[in-house]
Amino acid sequence: MAANQTKKMQLTFEQIRQIEAEHGSPCYIFDEEAFRKNYDDIVKAFSGRYERFILAYSYKTNYIPYLCGIIREKGGWAEVVSRLEYDLALKVGQDPAKIIFNGPVKCYEDIELALANKSIVNLDAMYEVDYVTKYAREHPDEQVRVGLRINIDLSDEASLSQIQDQFKVGRFGFDLEDIEQAASRLTASENIVVNSLHGHSTTPGRSVKCYEVIARMLCDAAERYFAQTVEYINVGGGIYGYIPPEMRWTEVPTFDDYAGAVCGVMNASDWARKHQPRLVLEPGVAMVANALSFVTKVVSTKTIRGKLFVTVDGSAFHVKPTFHRVNQPHRIISAQSTDSRQRFSVVGSTCMEKDYLLTDIVDVMPHRGDYIKIDSVGAYTVVLSPDFIYLSPAIVVNKGGRWCGIRRRQTFDDMFGCYSFDF
Repeated sequence: MAANQTKKMQLTFEQIRQIEAEHGSPCYIFDEEAFRKNYDDIVKAFSGRYERFILAYSYKTNYIPYLCGIIREKGGWAEVVSRLEYDLALKVGQDPAKIIFNGPVKCYEDIELALANKSIVNLDAMYEVDYVTKYAREHPDEQVRVGLRINIDLSDEASLSQIQDQFKVGRFGFDLEDIEQAASRLTASENIVVNSLHGHSTTPGRSVKCYEVIARMLCDAAERYFAQTVEYINVGGGIYGYIPPEMRWTEVPTFDDYAGAVCGVMNASDWARKHQPRLVLEPGVAMVANALSFVTKVVSTKTIRGKLFVTVDGSAFHVKPTFHRVNQPHRIISAQSTDSRQRFSVVGSTCMEKDYLLTDIVDVMPHRGDYIKIDSVGAYTVVLSPDFIYLSPAIVVNKGGRWCGIRRRQTFDDMFGCYSFDF
């Protein structure tokens, strides 16, 4: 079995029909074993090379409370980027001291609560520095510990940007030239110390080299500006998890590849060896992408000018809300066996022409009432799927042979309960 791979559950037609009877169609199926294995494999890869390691799960990637509760249970931390996510972490029982609050927009009340709770707050801009100094003035007897997010140049040897969409300059964090000013303004208050440096950047290639650069830049910045106070070196998230062969458009690093590079930097740094900071990774996609599947029911089949379409009761919003064109692993689950294979596209329930769940696949031809199970849909689908035309589907997990709902199917009142009908 390939590195980071987990064996997907094989469901029968009768099992899915039972799930539909209890929870409706379409629905998501959570593979708890895969999720737990991803956590264990990442921790093993990194802590085996650098003992003081923290896995902080990226809530924004998929904040199903059941998943967040597993992270808490296993001793992991929460990485949040909004008050919504911060409150969710508290709701699932996460220790506030094990919450990392990132993100570019925080109001004073957000920072006030997080600092009072002893959470790690990584500041993104100077206005947040003002908020922290205000908090420090109002709490003179309290030691205020905050972090800084650093904007790191990830151009490669050919000066090509490795930032998302190849933007020349990333928009998050402090420019290296502004670090000294931010530090000066913070440490002018005797009760403020900078204890965390954060360097996440969204990189389309997710290359090992980028994480190596981030780790090195953070260690260098810590040694230069905060040698005695930094306790956390946070390289951010975005690493690859297991990518099924049919989805691979590039060479996919393993958890060991990432850990070898990042921990190698930590172990080679004189400053890190002396001060032994905690190394933080904030995985999201690597944790949850392969832990969620989507099951949708075939509503109709038809041919238009020689092209065969299979229409289902789900939509592309449920499996790939960014509408990329890569076909995820999938399986036709039919009530009747057949060897007939044809080329067809699986299209969704919305009124959008581009609503393609699977494009030009060659597989067993399904019939009305059959099901299609699409795997590797865990990253960003649940959190990005809009309330568009249809109600949000249920999410189920197998517990002791029984399919239990960890999110029930949305109702009309759920969707419209916050609207006014007084007109």
